[in-house]
Amino acid sequence: MEVDVDFLAGCLGLTSRRIRELAKQGVVVKIRRGAYDLEKSIQAYVDFRVNSLEASAEHKSLEAVKAEHEQLKMRKTELSVRLMEGKLHRAEDVERVMTQCAATVKSRMLAIPVKVSPEIAGIEDPAKIQKILQREVADALNEVAEYDPADYADPTPMEDEDEEGTGEEN
Repeated sequence: MEVDVDFLAGCLGLTSRRIRELAKQGVVVKIRRGAYDLEKSIQAYVDFRVNSLEASAEHKSLEAVKAEHEQLKMRKTELSVRLMEGKLHRAEDVERVMTQCAATVKSRMLAIPVKVSPEIAGIEDPAKIQKILQREVADALNEVAEYDPADYADPTPMEDEDEEGTGEEN
């Protein structure tokens, strides 16, 4: 999924400037100027962070590693909360809703000629025909114009690896 720098920065909790720096380093996947591959960039950034943590963990004290681990867990929790509140959406949910929206618009637009042709068949006044067509187009577009966060809802919560038997005890 192609996204702009601000969207990717929001997903990763970084600044747009940091995203551009990571693109220069080859960490995030830039498609073209101002456009990034969301899925590949997120995976590459996660790999980058894991590799960075592994490399720096050798030089850090156990306390520092635990502190950073706790910060990452807090960030994950924060993202989970934003997801539950409907303030954050998964890429696959957005793609699903946008695909449904496009299909709805297409079907409604293609149905307009069939729906209005009997109504405008005997009308010779172009202004009346235009008014009828405008009404139908507006109705079709209004059907998909409302944003509802519930459309993006996914009943599966973000996975918590600590609860899945990593052997870690607190």
